[in-house]
Amino acid sequence: MKTDVKDIATDLTWIDMLKGIAIIGVFLDNWTGYMRFETTPASLYSLAKLFALGVGPFVQVFFILSGFGLTIAYLNREADWSWKRWAWRRITKIVIPYEIAVIFSFALGILGSYLYSSVDMHFSWASLFAYLTFTRNLFPVAWRWNSPLWFMPVIIGLYISFPVLVKILKKWGPWVLLSISALVTYGTITIAILTGASGGHQADWFSFWMIQFSLGMVLAYVRDSHPQKLRNLMGFKTFFFGIGLFAFSWGLRTYLPIARAYNDMFTSVGIFLILLNLCWVIRLNLPATGKTLSILSSKSYLMYLVHYPIMSFLIGPPLSVPTNAIVVIALGGLYIIGIFLLCCFISQPIDKFTFWLYRKYPTMSKAQ
Repeated sequence: MKTDVKDIATDLTWIDMLKGIAIIGVFLDNWTGYMRFETTPASLYSLAKLFALGVGPFVQVFFILSGFGLTIAYLNREADWSWKRWAWRRITKIVIPYEIAVIFSFALGILGSYLYSSVDMHFSWASLFAYLTFTRNLFPVAWRWNSPLWFMPVIIGLYISFPVLVKILKKWGPWVLLSISALVTYGTITIAILTGASGGHQADWFSFWMIQFSLGMVLAYVRDSHPQKLRNLMGFKTFFFGIGLFAFSWGLRTYLPIARAYNDMFTSVGIFLILLNLCWVIRLNLPATGKTLSILSSKSYLMYLVHYPIMSFLIGPPLSVPTNAIVVIALGGLYIIGIFLLCCFISQPIDKFTFWLYRKYPTMSKAQ
């Protein structure tokens, strides 16, 4: 598995490819979780469940990539850059599309409850408010509306923490940042367990994922200061180390239930290393596939926001019958293509609106 130090240091196409693979995994995880596999033949059913287990944690890669991307942008900031401008850009680019998607999700849920008897969704202003204010992880009644959106309160909390984290990184370096982040992550997880506030990822606090986010920041810092060190991430040893971390995490969850609240770091890093090396193999040997993944990644955020309500409230109910596992996964692939095409269509007006909003208030979009 050979690569070029210069490519790793300067060519960031692997980020787009990784996002493309990760969003495919997120889709297939939710798709296979919603649809129903036939249990025969048993061997095929077991393979399908193993496949679902493998793609389940792909969403965790986005925490590392988010920390990496924000730090890269910060380190290469323009002369007129300001935190106010940075925040306003994230509000228009991240928060506004999310709010639109939440309202769309609730409207589609109400429609689905009229179309299908299997969709039992009752409108709740409290649930809508919880989603719009990024407090849905604290409101269990709201979880079933759009379960993949547990990610959003977490990532918004990490974005809000970024100015503090990047100052720690600049002043004291990567090891202090990782140490503080680990203390915050595992400390708050322990507090949540002791107070009975834990309940799977649906109830996660943003601090539970700070160590992964900070790890992404450190990778960006290393790329900027010592780019040659990124070569250590590439190779068969690192690839199999990632597999080992993932297997270790699975073992913790399976055989030591008390540790399952603490295993996500192993899962995240393991999946990241596996997919990172896979991306470089694809880039070097299957460039057309790499370009396809990069194109897919350009719509990954919007796809993430809308794919679940369309599946669970509109097209999924009539398909949710025991089906051959291969057919289920193949239909999931078609669904990814369909959502991608839909997002290509709706992204233009959304992008125009958010860009207009960003420019509408010059005191926010320009440094003072």
